[in-house]
Amino acid sequence: MKSKKHINQQVDTTFKVLDAIEEVKAPPFFKHKVLQQFNIEKEEKMSVLPWFTPNLQLGTLVLVVLLNTSAVFYAFSFQEQNSADNLDTFAQEYSLQSQTTSLLN
Repeated sequence: MKSKKHINQQVDTTFKVLDAIEEVKAPPFFKHKVLQQFNIEKEEKMSVLPWFTPNLQLGTLVLVVLLNTSAVFYAFSFQEQNSADNLDTFAQEYSLQSQTTSLLN
């Protein structure tokens, strides 16, 4: 283990280093100049699709949702009409329908 004297010596040297730290003198308006540089860099960035404004995005979203809704509606309505026809065709193909009214059927 380190001796208590050695630990106290390290603590004292650490405090001396902290006391030696001086305040940094910044030029006047330094913060303003740095923030202005950041703003200039932000303004220089060009967006990928400048014509794709939020209004156009909303219109595109509504159009896609309407197309999907109409496609789903069309698919399910077409399926209901065909399912009854397909069931009758299936029954006729496998002779599951009979015209006789026999009790043994």
